[in-house]
Amino acid sequence: NTLGVRRGMRGHRDAKGSMRPVRSENDIKEIRNPMKNILRRIPFYAIHGMSANVRAISRTVSRDSLASGDISEAGTHETDLLLPEVIAQQGCTPILAAAVLSSLMGAINFGYNTSVLNTPEFAIRTNLDDSYVDDFSWAMIVSIFCMGGLIGSSLAPPILDTIGRKKFMLYSGIFLTICLLFEACSMSVMMMVIARFGIGINCGGSTVAVPLYLGEIAPISLRGSLGTLNQFAMVVGILLANVLGKPLGTDPEWRYLLGIGAIFSTLQVVLGVCVVESPRWLVINGQVQEAEKILRQLRGSGEDSKFLEIELESMLDLVEEEKQEVSVSSLVRKPALRFPFLVGVSLQLFQQWSGINAVFYYSTGFFENAQFADPYLGTVLAGAVNVLATGFAVELMDRAGRKPLLLLSCLGMTISSCLLTASLIVSSYFNVELGYIEVMGVLSYVAFFEFGLGPIPWAITAELFGPVERATAMGACSAVNWIGNFIVGLTFPTMNGALGSYTFLPFAAVTLVATLFSVYYVPETKGKTLAEIRESMFNQMKPTKDSPITYEAVSVTVDGEDVF
Repeated sequence: NTLGVRRGMRGHRDAKGSMRPVRSENDIKEIRNPMKNILRRIPFYAIHGMSANVRAISRTVSRDSLASGDISEAGTHETDLLLPEVIAQQGCTPILAAAVLSSLMGAINFGYNTSVLNTPEFAIRTNLDDSYVDDFSWAMIVSIFCMGGLIGSSLAPPILDTIGRKKFMLYSGIFLTICLLFEACSMSVMMMVIARFGIGINCGGSTVAVPLYLGEIAPISLRGSLGTLNQFAMVVGILLANVLGKPLGTDPEWRYLLGIGAIFSTLQVVLGVCVVESPRWLVINGQVQEAEKILRQLRGSGEDSKFLEIELESMLDLVEEEKQEVSVSSLVRKPALRFPFLVGVSLQLFQQWSGINAVFYYSTGFFENAQFADPYLGTVLAGAVNVLATGFAVELMDRAGRKPLLLLSCLGMTISSCLLTASLIVSSYFNVELGYIEVMGVLSYVAFFEFGLGPIPWAITAELFGPVERATAMGACSAVNWIGNFIVGLTFPTMNGALGSYTFLPFAAVTLVATLFSVYYVPETKGKTLAEIRESMFNQMKPTKDSPITYEAVSVTVDGEDVF
């Protein structure tokens, strides 16, 4: 805004006292199509690390529009900053802040319930049932959460489309409160399994609903930031569970520890009564006037009505496109979609089979077996590093590309796993105390995960697909993610008992394969259009040395059906 004023543009102060340029009707008319182009390219999801892509896409569209004449030469004193400057005006209003706060309660609960059984494991296994809970039963209690997540994430999309985002989040908060109280009062393994399954269903639904709702209510300038905030809420929930695990990790205090999550779900319900429905859902269901009214509340009185019209028009255009939503079988069957889908699914499997959730599920027991002096301290440090690394990842993802960070992450996790394995072997065979080296291995492993393999698979999956295929692809990738999570959660105790000091070696093999896969098959998506991403993907397929081949992403239509 100050740039425009410095260069001699007319301006006015909005309700917040900030200078905004005054645009003529001709200015608005000229930027209508480019603005709609930007809005159509940015996914309706709040995704961690998306901010850099929003800025890059807006600059690209601005330059292309100027070059093609969509923006007249009269505006060239602003050059390619015309549209980014418009987008940067959009901020956070009180209504938007309340909706975000309510949504983040679900994200906090997801993180909290992921790690809440970690520290009090011994107290629960000793006092839950008449006898000590065996390894398999405990693994089932922990991992059934993931099967619930799989079902919840699969059921969420049709329910969200039927009853709306606001009601879904309100009802899910009530359901989660009941499940958490039932878990806290559990008197047997079966009761605990049922409670954890219900909590998993709710958290699985939240992983779909929260980023979708945040992406639909936020201006595009804030979608990446809100995605980061969602990620922060999850890792803060993990840390909170780790910190409270020590004072509340004994009998019968562990029951209060399990019930604390009900505080957040109750807040979600209370705040949920006050939040607004998603404008996009209202547009999809034909309630355009109500959508415009809520959009004005979310954007504030200072927002130019013409910009709101452009945003509504882009939503209406996308509704027509998204009616053509493809099935999972279409993603597999069509060659133009199969390769991006394979990349997305593979990255989700690598993310879970890297073993990161084995740390958050079982780190206290792992540190005890490794004879670390204070297993609780090791677990809390892992949670704290998780939070700090998420903060650093935001800056890194804005500055570096997706692919370099993914390679750094996978390679760093491989080295950390090998360091951890080596220290465990030396400690075991030579009876040398290397507890702090082992903890450092786990901490560096967690930090490298948050730099890349944690957030990037979700960001890349959203960027590999257009609006027609994106929802289906992300839903399928989410299901694969939950299945991978379940397998690790169920098998880690057995694997840890069988492999001992070599427990992290299989995870090192997975992250090494992930590194090689990323080198050869994962494209760079930062700041690129979908066409550029698809072209670079097909160009990465192996050409011969003597006769290089350039592959292009093309589409062939037969009888109205896109077959290639």
